[in-house]
Amino acid sequence: MAGQTFFLVIEGIDGSGKSSITRRLVKVLEATLGRHVKLTFEPHDPSCAGLFIRQVLMKKVANIPARTLALAFAVNRADHCDREISPFLELVNGKNRVVVCDRYYLSSLVYQKCHDLGYEEIMALNASARKPDLTIFLTASTRTCYERMRNRGESKELFETNLNETKKKYFDAIDFLSKHGEKIISVEAEGSMPEVFDRVINALFENCPEWLRVQYDLPFEDIQHVFEPTDITIEKIANKISSHYYQNLQSDSATNNIDDLRDYIYKYVDNLKYNDIATLFLDAIRVSGYSLHDKLPWTDIDAYELSIDLPLSVSQRGTALLLGESQRYDAVMTKFLSSQKNTAIANMSDFLFIFDSNPSHLIINYYERERIIDGQYSFLSPALNIIGRPELSDVILNKIIESHIGNTH
Repeated sequence: MAGQTFFLVIEGIDGSGKSSITRRLVKVLEATLGRHVKLTFEPHDPSCAGLFIRQVLMKKVANIPARTLALAFAVNRADHCDREISPFLELVNGKNRVVVCDRYYLSSLVYQKCHDLGYEEIMALNASARKPDLTIFLTASTRTCYERMRNRGESKELFETNLNETKKKYFDAIDFLSKHGEKIISVEAEGSMPEVFDRVINALFENCPEWLRVQYDLPFEDIQHVFEPTDITIEKIANKISSHYYQNLQSDSATNNIDDLRDYIYKYVDNLKYNDIATLFLDAIRVSGYSLHDKLPWTDIDAYELSIDLPLSVSQRGTALLLGESQRYDAVMTKFLSSQKNTAIANMSDFLFIFDSNPSHLIINYYERERIIDGQYSFLSPALNIIGRPELSDVILNKIIESHIGNTH
């Protein structure tokens, strides 16, 4: 029997506390639903046109026509839905599933509407986008929002100005969507974060199905992202799992048993705590032939220096970047690329490995360049790899299979 699903969107003007509330909400839902809760965001960098949009927001690309940007957001959203949101919600395993998205097409109506591009046309561009079951809009005074933005201490993006005008645009867009059958609830975002979060929880529970009304008894506390390495390794995990399955890896039934083993590994890895799984990520990089150096000391991001020796005495340097629990790729990458404190990291990195522990069905590999060797494409060092729990599970599986083959010869 298939489980039930719920697609929740959190919206709000910059400084409303939207991202902090979203991360905390996901942690509360995970306390009951486990890893059947997914945190995502828009614009979605790993999806189509995501990097272009991020460059525009960081003002690295200027003078983009409104229609061009609206098209970029629409294709980014379509790809995000098709390969990330819908596959997660539609995975048939009898479990209830929730996706919480920070921003969605309500933001497109606010930021892309102009004199020659109206609501109807923007929604037509987003016709394939999945409709949210509920949108919660956080509303706060512009004074409060500006104060929170100053406290963030980060560079302003393209739309973090004229908040009074932006707030009015949001209410106009909400009115438009409400008339077209969208369920949108406004929540007062003044006061402390715990107070705002309680209002959001109440609004959600009053407008969601019964199965999603989890018991909320967790105290509100800041989500920390401090990584502490453990003694876990790929080899240790592989040896532990293979000790239970070695006798089943017989040639006459290898396919079925390997499938069972893969499922077991995925479940095992899915239940590992953050420090363990993040340590496995670093060990997997090392096992792959990269040299792992010290943690970079001058940044508040968990990042480690890497290097690799290539043919012809060529050496490249890179970075292993760890997303903490409920941290978001876009927020960390923005800090990584734009903050003066971290400029040295971006400049020194020929390649970048990012570990994301959140449930994901969209893992994209970007490569700087490629060449043909013996008629086959061979990629040089990756410019960017996003690695999650499924990829680490596959590394463990391959390690077990390699060990088994070695023991049978």
